[in-house]
Amino acid sequence: MTSKAKGKQPDPSQNLRKYVNNHIRSNTILAVLGATLNARVTGTPLQPKIQVQIDEVIDALGIGDMVEETSTAILRQIIADIRFNMLLDAKLFSRANDGLVWTHDETDILQAGGEVSAGFAEVLTHKIAPSLDGLSQRLGSPNGSFLDVGVGTAGLAIAMANLWSYLKIVGIDPWKPSVILAQENVQNAGLAERIQLREQAVEAFSDTDQFDLAWLPSAFIPEGVIFTACENVYRALRPGGWLLFAMANPGNDSVTASLVRLRTVFWGGSLMSPLQIETLLRETGFVDIRILPSPPDAVVALVAGRRM
Repeated sequence: MTSKAKGKQPDPSQNLRKYVNNHIRSNTILAVLGATLNARVTGTPLQPKIQVQIDEVIDALGIGDMVEETSTAILRQIIADIRFNMLLDAKLFSRANDGLVWTHDETDILQAGGEVSAGFAEVLTHKIAPSLDGLSQRLGSPNGSFLDVGVGTAGLAIAMANLWSYLKIVGIDPWKPSVILAQENVQNAGLAERIQLREQAVEAFSDTDQFDLAWLPSAFIPEGVIFTACENVYRALRPGGWLLFAMANPGNDSVTASLVRLRTVFWGGSLMSPLQIETLLRETGFVDIRILPSPPDAVVALVAGRRM
């Protein structure tokens, strides 16, 4: 037996403790950053003693300039991402058996999810729509119409209505707590005449030839109904209308991809690759199907398809 073999072997518990400590630090850093950004956006100062220590952390991280130089609109999106994921991750830790279906009724979680979805409107309007034949013209016309499947608290619907002056929107969601909050948000935004909300599951949706664009988020739609959902959305689109099929972006590394799959399952969604989505849309009747380019750190990956 070699001297190395005779020596003291690494203690797995110590290694695990070191690993956990490192990641607990990461969680605290996100909380510090979220609190800093929220104070800047809202103009509400933090408790002075806490502020001193938070400033020390920000300085140690060397990200003060990034915070100062980032626009308020982007800061709001980053805050929403941090809040949404931290709240849901806390539930995953304490109530993992509650997964496999979206049953979250906490106002903070639901509203944070709406704030995350609102951020897609700018990208959709300025980058995606111009790349899809005829879509910008349709959305900007007096008869433009948008179907928001899984409307949640109407973050995306409200943001789209604010960007497109004539756009009429129908948002559907089977989860009553979300729809109640969505109704309040739409009313407060003064958009009740342009945004119609329905407490309805996509598999029960029966509108036909009504919409120029549909948004379908697979991360919240169970695998058992995803094909029916695509069929119903296809019929709901006007000829030439577009579907944006959104999935959580798996990224380029195995850890990120595994976390994305975990979150999708925990949220009650469908685990599908872009190629599987392409096949599904083709079987449903969509044409001009394409995987849209997105950076590795994007929250969602999108597959577009068009009704003939």
